[in-house]
Amino acid sequence: MRARLLRAAPLLLALAVLAGCASVPGHSSVQVLRQTGDQGNSDVPTGPVDGSDPLNLVRSFVYASGRPAERHAAARRYLAPQASSWDDGAALTILDETFDTVFSPTPPPGGPDRASVRIRGTRLGTLDASGVFRSAPAPVEVDVGAVRRDGQWRIDALPQGVFVRLSDFRANFRSLKAWFVDPVHRTLLSDPHYIPSGRTTELAARAIELLLRGPSEDLGDAAVTSFPRGAALRANLTETPDGIVVADFNGVDSLAEPDRRLLAGQIALTLAEVSVPRVRVLADGEPLLPGRPDVGREDFADLVAGPTATQVPEPLVVDGGKVRRLTGPGQDVPVGGQAGNGSFDVVDAAATSRTNRIAVVSREQTGTQRLLVGPRDGQLVATPVSGATLQSPTWNAAGDEIWVLANGVPQRVLVPGAGTGATGPIRALGLDTDELRAAGSLTDLAMSPDGSRVAAVAGGRAVVGAVVVGPDGAAAVRRVRALRPAELERAVALDWRATDQLIVTTNTDQPVHLVSIDGLTLDRLPSVNLTPPLRAVAAAPGRAPYFVADRSGVWSYAGGDLDAWQQMLGATSSAQPFYPG
Repeated sequence: MRARLLRAAPLLLALAVLAGCASVPGHSSVQVLRQTGDQGNSDVPTGPVDGSDPLNLVRSFVYASGRPAERHAAARRYLAPQASSWDDGAALTILDETFDTVFSPTPPPGGPDRASVRIRGTRLGTLDASGVFRSAPAPVEVDVGAVRRDGQWRIDALPQGVFVRLSDFRANFRSLKAWFVDPVHRTLLSDPHYIPSGRTTELAARAIELLLRGPSEDLGDAAVTSFPRGAALRANLTETPDGIVVADFNGVDSLAEPDRRLLAGQIALTLAEVSVPRVRVLADGEPLLPGRPDVGREDFADLVAGPTATQVPEPLVVDGGKVRRLTGPGQDVPVGGQAGNGSFDVVDAAATSRTNRIAVVSREQTGTQRLLVGPRDGQLVATPVSGATLQSPTWNAAGDEIWVLANGVPQRVLVPGAGTGATGPIRALGLDTDELRAAGSLTDLAMSPDGSRVAAVAGGRAVVGAVVVGPDGAAAVRRVRALRPAELERAVALDWRATDQLIVTTNTDQPVHLVSIDGLTLDRLPSVNLTPPLRAVAAAPGRAPYFVADRSGVWSYAGGDLDAWQQMLGATSSAQPFYPG
């Protein structure tokens, strides 16, 4: 049976068709790719209501602008003929939910049949040409002209680009993780983008286009692509009779075998995000991986940075000078080895599932604190890091580096060992955190599950930056940005709920939040039973529950249970819950 052509949208898409929001399942279901011309979702709004006044007309226009289908056909119904040249692809600005439409202070010339309406709201940020959200919170005021013809008001003058409410954006767009390569560890990292919801054909074409563009500026040199410069699709995507998508590229046949596998992994993982379970990756008509033409997400599990699916982290807690396992409400048992037997007075700790090791902060008899590392259930050895105060130890994805705040300054330590690929003694490594420290005094630190980013509490704000490792092995934190500074003021602690989402605690009336790493989405969790101030928080990808430590103890939340937090440990004011990374 002849392969059906997927008449995908052109690879160079306008800004207005690059955006999105939705969590991606770990396993994609099989879906038949339909032709672009097939019957789709056409239930667009009917347009302005007869007799609408200018204020309601402009407000309804903003609502309709959330629908990107057919070059914003729904919004164009509000335009007069003289506004037909409106460029909806010039920019995409996302507004907070509440906005006003008021008459401009200075009426336009032309008498009662002309009006000038001002849109007043709060800008959350903009979407760039590659579908990456750029946080830029600020007040915004935009004037829109309206004209009355035959008794009906229509918009005849407006700025180029689109203004979209956050709720409309979330309803009509979805997130897409494009996958790229960590050039140091040679693993795959996800890079969040946004695209309009649509047919699988359109989503698959946009996914390939994002891969060909390369990683976003947010990751910078922390990620690269295996696509050589000038590589491109030879033809539109096609589908075999048994549902396998065929992607044939030119300009990739010169790649060595390891780079071919990384490239195939990039393609398979990215297309899996849009429900393409298997893909046939070709180079000039021949299999990119000789003998393995058809690949899927599961074929590259070993290349994904961070703990594997078989390494399920268990919740741990530092309390009473020991590291303990949280086995149930009011139940905890010390871990084996020196971390849990009282050999050291442990005040903080972090574990890694990748290499089954633990790092602890020990309070010495001299009053100083020292960082120790070793097997989870074994002997601990000292690292070169000590100081008056050590806090927030956190492991990288490979399990061969530990970062820690020493007197408020991040320090980086190499911890060689079996399975890490690192050799030699435990030693300090170069780390440039000037951009991170410029954001404010650091009080918490957490490495992302894939090691590509680090999050911190800096000056009472939640910030995130890319981890860039240079040719000499020295690392730097770059492109640091604050996440929702107005809503996440007085931040106290944070942890990674996923590679693209953080859980943040604040000392405010709404103390627990989930925020995307680009700052686009913010969701508040219940606070029932919690007693401020909160001190610590723990989360892990794909794991429930969350844990927080407040004035009275350690609490857990997994949803349900009347949206209340459940007490795990009581009568403790110093416990520090954590998940292995």
